[in-house]
Formats: sequence, structure tokens, C-alpha cells
Amino acid sequence: MAMQPIVTLFERSSAAPGPGLSPRLKEAYGGDLCLPLPTSRPVYVAANFVTTLDGVASYQLPGQSGGGAISGFNEQDQFIMGLLRSLTDAVLIGSGTLHGDAGHVRIPEFVYPRLREEFRSFRQAILHKPIHPLNVVITGSGEIRLDEPTFHTPELSTLIITNETGRRRLRRDHGDALAVTQVRTVAGGGRVSPSDALKILREEFGVERLALEGGPTLLGQFLAEGLVDELFLTLSPHVAGRSEADARPGLIAQMAFLPENAPRFDLLSLKMAHSHLYARYQRRAA
Repeated sequence: MAMQPIVTLFERSSAAPGPGLSPRLKEAYGGDLCLPLPTSRPVYVAANFVTTLDGVASYQLPGQSGGGAISGFNEQDQFIMGLLRSLTDAVLIGSGTLHGDAGHVRIPEFVYPRLREEFRSFRQAILHKPIHPLNVVITGSGEIRLDEPTFHTPELSTLIITNETGRRRLRRDHGDALAVTQVRTVAGGGRVSPSDALKILREEFGVERLALEGGPTLLGQFLAEGLVDELFLTLSPHVAGRSEADARPGLIAQMAFLPENAPRFDLLSLKMAHSHLYARYQRRAA
């Protein structure tokens, strides 16, 4: 059974910054989509998240911490996630997201296998990119489970970005097993700065377009440094709720902005399927 088409409700007209989608992907998305090259910064960052009507981004339940549970495993949301992965050079997550959504591999076909060959052909023939985007994990602690499928998927390159403390722990915990991935280290022993991570990605790996997939703490850090260019946000028609005993995270965690410095975005497009809304926002210049 074919996916119900995504309907475009609003589209801000703009010149396409590069090669557009293949005809089949364009039909499924309900229009064209391409991400600009970076101009003022090393990497163009597009964040992709889903929240409930009351703003919850994760149920934080074993086996149900990922965005799939929030969207109700909405097919169109999964397709858009796969589409964004196919458009970018790398997908970046925090170690909490890696372990909280165990088994998930951040490649287009994992989340939307129906278009596996279309995604691959689009990346290779039109974008001239490798079959899979580089998968990047940021960790300040160095606590990583290397038995995750992410590190054992054929044709998938992976990278861990950590600090000096984290690298020592990786070496202590895994030794020769670290050969399954690449590791880069930033100075110090605190959290890994998003700007330092982007510098590594551009200078050492040639990344120009990046998909940021979580979690809410990492998104808050990127926003605080002004490093999110676009936000793709799926609004799921569910209500999750919160309680004192279960303070589920919203879109942003561990970061609070003031009215005068709160990041602002402009709506580029709004699409829908069933009762889900799919918004695309662009960061407003300060």
C-alpha cells in the first residue's frame, strides 16, 4: 500500500540552492527540497525533531524513548527523516540518544526501507555522495556501547567526538575494539562544544550539510551557540503529559533562554498528512 501523499499547505517561494529531489522523492514529499551550502559557518545544520501537542519530545521509557513513539510511528514522519538523511553529509546525535533509542541506525533506509534503492540512487547519482551519511556521536563522558549496530553496519562510516577524559575512558573500556569507528578529541574534559565538533567535521571529513537528530540537550547547546540553520519539526496529534515523577523532556532540555536572546525562526513550509503537521523553519538572523 502506497504512502498517503504529503500535502503542502504553505510554501515560501525561494530559489533552489542546488540539485533538487529525484522525481519519486519529490512526489512523496509533495514538492522539492534542497539544503543550502554553508556561508558564514563551516557547516549548514538542519535539526529534525518530533513533539507531541504538549511539547514532549520523548516518553523516556525503555524501548520507547525515540521519536517513533512520539509520532505514533507515522509513516510520513519516517519518510521525511530518511529524506533529510539522504540530503546531508552526516547525521549527528548525542550518546544519550544512541543508547536511549538502541538499535537505531541513522541512515535513510533504516527508518524508511521502502525507498532504499531510491535513497541510494539519489545520493550517488544526483548528489554524488557515499551511499550512507557519516554517523557522528558526541560524548563528554566517553561512555559508548560499541556493540550498537551503528558501528557494525556495512558501508557506514562512524565517528565519535569526545574530550580527553572521554578518550581515556574509550581506550580503557574498549581497547582494540575502537577499531570499528573513528575517534576525534577536543581539548579539555568538559562537554564537547558544538562549534568544535563542526570544525572537526568540516576540516577533517568535508561535511558541509549536517542533520542534527538529538537529543533535546544537544539541540539546546547548538541553539545556544547559534548553530542551527533550519528546524524540521513534526507536530504529532498526541498528548503525552508530564508529572513530578516523570519530567519528560521537551524540544529543548538543560537550556533556558531569555526573551531578549531566545532563538527565532521563520516558517518556510508547512505540510500535513492525516493529522500530523510537518513544519520547516529557518533561523532568523540576529
